Amino acid sequence: MNVTAGGVSVKAGPTRTETDQPNVQDARQVGDLALDVRGLTKVYRHPWTMKITPGLSDVSFTVRRGEIFGYLGPNGAGKTTTIKILTGLLKPTAGEAWLLGKSFHDVESRRKLGFLPEQPYFYDYLNGVEYLELAARLSGLSARDAAKAARHWLGRVGLGERARMALRKYSKGMLQRLGLAAAMVHEPELLILDEPMSGLDPFGRRDVRDLVLEQRARGATVVLSSHILPDVEALCDRVGIVLRGKLERLASVGELVQGGTPRVELRVDGTPLLEIPATFAGLLERRESAGDTVFTLHDASRQQEVIAWLVQQRATIHSVTPMRSSLEDLFMAAAEGSAFQAPLRREA
Repeated sequence: MNVTAGGVSVKAGPTRTETDQPNVQDARQVGDLALDVRGLTKVYRHPWTMKITPGLSDVSFTVRRGEIFGYLGPNGAGKTTTIKILTGLLKPTAGEAWLLGKSFHDVESRRKLGFLPEQPYFYDYLNGVEYLELAARLSGLSARDAAKAARHWLGRVGLGERARMALRKYSKGMLQRLGLAAAMVHEPELLILDEPMSGLDPFGRRDVRDLVLEQRARGATVVLSSHILPDVEALCDRVGIVLRGKLERLASVGELVQGGTPRVELRVDGTPLLEIPATFAGLLERRESAGDTVFTLHDASRQQEVIAWLVQQRATIHSVTPMRSSLEDLFMAAAEGSAFQAPLRREA
């Protein structure tokens, strides 16, 4: 839904006023970029103990127009904190950001923004069409256009037959669909979706993927925060991985996946009592699967050596399958490298 909260003031670090607009020649701010984030920092101070807890630490990234950008991290990593700052719902301690070329201090920066929060609030005494009409009017549409858009989007998210049902009777998945419709009802240029797959079954997730791709097809930019990594891998052009308030990785999905270590799986008939030679220590793992033995080789360049060893041991090889790293593998590797298993703070 369009966010029209008041401007935000930053108490630390350099700021820009509403009249201090970016130079038109600066493509980073007004040309190719839908979102430009520089040095966002947020710290929380306990009101009694005055203890400072870091929320975000110098987060910087950009999102190009027409791009689908995935913003990833475990619970408490800082995803929602970042999104709340960008949408004007939380004040940063330091840092700057521009949405569609306008400073996030300017209310106008949110005029063409569509936003689905992680836990959207609904007026449960309204029905579906009333809620979407309200969202559309708050987003600047006329009464006539709001009524037309509300009915169109209710049908688009599969709630056309529930238009007059009170929201208190909606299931969690139905409310999630309604929240998505509210974020898109005014056809924004920039969409920020915080966990849009939450509460949806596989069919609902497929529908959301189709909706996101439709938005990009019409020229919109989508920032997608999620922990459902297969969906992110299928949708996103680039991803940023945030852990413990810091942006750890920023690259295209292709670059991340191709940069992973290639693996090979070899399936062997039965469960032969083969002892893995010392020369493959740390590179070759085995597990039992459906009555066969599956060896996983973590160094594809040594595939022929492993095959030769298995042949020498008179093992019957059923298949040799190259395996590429998935986004989930790389995410977990980055998380382990940042020791994110340690207790994490709660997000604001």
